[in-house]
Amino acid sequence: MPTLFDNATPNPAGYRDVDVRQLAALPAAAHLRRVDVREPSEFDGLLGHLDGARLVPLATVRHAAADWRHDEDVLLVCRSGGRSAKAAALLVELGFTRVMNLRGGMLAWNTAELPVVRPTSGPPPALSRVLDELLVGLHRAVAPETPAPIYGQGPSREALTAVLDTLQASPPRTVRDTEGFEQLLRECRDLLAVARPEGRH
Repeated sequence: MPTLFDNATPNPAGYRDVDVRQLAALPAAAHLRRVDVREPSEFDGLLGHLDGARLVPLATVRHAAADWRHDEDVLLVCRSGGRSAKAAALLVELGFTRVMNLRGGMLAWNTAELPVVRPTSGPPPALSRVLDELLVGLHRAVAPETPAPIYGQGPSREALTAVLDTLQASPPRTVRDTEGFEQLLRECRDLLAVARPEGRH
């Protein structure tokens, strides 16, 4: 019977990429070492973490992996898939043979509305909160005369994603605090991943 590893997409770096839906379809009894390479504040933060995941920050992966079997299935997870891809490549270099990276990380997992372990309870935020956070943050990070995006009937996930992508690709020339602006975009992407349309919880 094919395993998650067998069905994953080969990556040129020697590991395999797994889609969130592939992982979600995995039977609960399947043996898989889930390793989250984010920092502790992220692991227990807004995006939460996968059930059964073990926190091993990226800087500590080499040391922690010394106790792992080289032939076991290892899935690496982070916020968006970048740090976990680095960890996956490192494990391949160390001789691990069944390494996988969760494509899109916890952003994709949350966006797909899959189960998450999160220390905070309560309903997810509404999409309008993402827009509010973005507009308030833009007012702080960008000169006040910069026009803000306007929505007719309220924001959609697609419209907010497009705005964030545009701001990321072409920051306004009037940005006063580049670091604060980048942090704002990151926080809004995290919030967008867990937000739901008005009336849906």
